[in-house]
Amino acid sequence: MSHIQKKILVIKLGALGDFIQAASPFNSIRLHHRAEKITLLTSPDFIDLANASPWFDHVKIDHKPNALQITKWLSLRKWMRSSGFTRVYDLQTSDRSNFYHKMMRPLNKLNPKPDWSGNARDCSHPHNNIHRDSMHTIERQKEQLHLAGINNVPPVDLSWINADIRKFGLQNAFALLVPGGAAHRPAKRWPGEYYRQLIQ
Repeated sequence: MSHIQKKILVIKLGALGDFIQAASPFNSIRLHHRAEKITLLTSPDFIDLANASPWFDHVKIDHKPNALQITKWLSLRKWMRSSGFTRVYDLQTSDRSNFYHKMMRPLNKLNPKPDWSGNARDCSHPHNNIHRDSMHTIERQKEQLHLAGINNVPPVDLSWINADIRKFGLQNAFALLVPGGAAHRPAKRWPGEYYRQLIQ
């Protein structure tokens, strides 16, 4: 009997800081599913970064259709339901990604609903810690993966992120800071004075 290769879906839509903080979970999922095909569902901004990474076999763009874009929703649902995913790691755990769990209802008995790691209602591997919303992203995702059977989430090597930066004329020793935060979540923004102290 031939081995049927499993298909894994990872959902991480953004933003940049959240995407980078998911690097260790991405790596641990890849190590745990060495023989499986892994697809990342992400936002257009991260397509190049995801394709350059060593973690994914395929990258699918989520254009985040709004409520009135019915055709795009149907297209996304068709792709999710027909791709044959056997397990989903929802690292976004937002209202949108929880809705995707509902869209993954099987087309027929030959295509059962995949295992689902996240906080969607009635998912197979729930991260049901009542304090999850107050946890740091890194600790929350470690615990979520532990509950899904991935117990080792070590720091990850990011040396593969490489590009020719000679055009900037930088010296050999430099640091790059990327300040900012979601416009609608001012509590997430680090005060400018702290950046000044960090630079010093």
